[in-house]
Amino acid sequence: MGKHMIEIDEIIMKFLKEKAEPFVDSPNSVLHKLLFGTSVSNKEQQTFPHSYAKNAPKALSQILEVIEEVVKFDRSRPEATRIVADRNGTAPQTIIDKYCRQLGKTASEVDMLLREPGLEGFRAILINRFPSHSDVIATFFNGLNGWEDKMEHHIHNQVHYHGPSVRNTTTYGSSSDRKKRDTALESALKNALGERLKDKFGLFTLKGQSQLVFKGARVLCKFSSFRDDQSRWFWGVSKAYWENWEPTDYLALIMENQDHDGYSFVILNSNEAQFLFKACSDSAGEKKINMRIYADDNVLRFQEWKEFDVETRTQSLDLE
Repeated sequence: MGKHMIEIDEIIMKFLKEKAEPFVDSPNSVLHKLLFGTSVSNKEQQTFPHSYAKNAPKALSQILEVIEEVVKFDRSRPEATRIVADRNGTAPQTIIDKYCRQLGKTASEVDMLLREPGLEGFRAILINRFPSHSDVIATFFNGLNGWEDKMEHHIHNQVHYHGPSVRNTTTYGSSSDRKKRDTALESALKNALGERLKDKFGLFTLKGQSQLVFKGARVLCKFSSFRDDQSRWFWGVSKAYWENWEPTDYLALIMENQDHDGYSFVILNSNEAQFLFKACSDSAGEKKINMRIYADDNVLRFQEWKEFDVETRTQSLDLE
């Protein structure tokens, strides 16, 4: 049967991912189920069968399931943990024990591993922990990367935008790599933003990793690198912030430019931020903010608030 490439928007992409059965479905098989009520039995559909790790230890199998939920369906680690726990009829803490205590890692260290390009660090740790199942682990990670490639090629939704050109001191390998979080860089960017805002708000201090505190205002700063594979930026705002938003609070969304040569930011006042929070989806208490460039008119917009004039409000941010 011949195959054809189609173009869809981010909303449809997200819908297909939500309807896909973990370890089983491809984009094509999801559409078959939704449109015709039938399943497709072919090699593409069998990339991640549940029987795949049938003879592997339960700990390994459940860790792989968590990784797959995070990478394949773009879920947070806590959300993926709950899904895997429900699927296996156990408690989330039991799943956490598998990828934390049994691997000798903290939850934050696991989060860092999940952000590494190609997940090579996670692969090496699992092979070292389960050496007799290295073939299962290798095939899983190879297949996981292959599934992402298929989703991006079979459902083509790439868009293009050239952000402001600003000097950048960070270099990357492949432009589509999933980047490891650089907390030192983020801190430098937030301090640079504080210096930019001194004329408006006065002196400041950086509280924790996210808040610029001025005499009469607070600015919550969130950073996002650019995801080449999805042509988007993504920020998460925890419930502790958005649920206790004050009239003097601002939201600053700092972004790496699309060509990776600098940084920019958009700042929203209290009312604008609260409107955006209400429009965003809520996952485990975290508001997910998405920004992308739409292919039909090549305009940069919030996915959740398309009427907001992002391009006019975007400003460059220099690191001196």
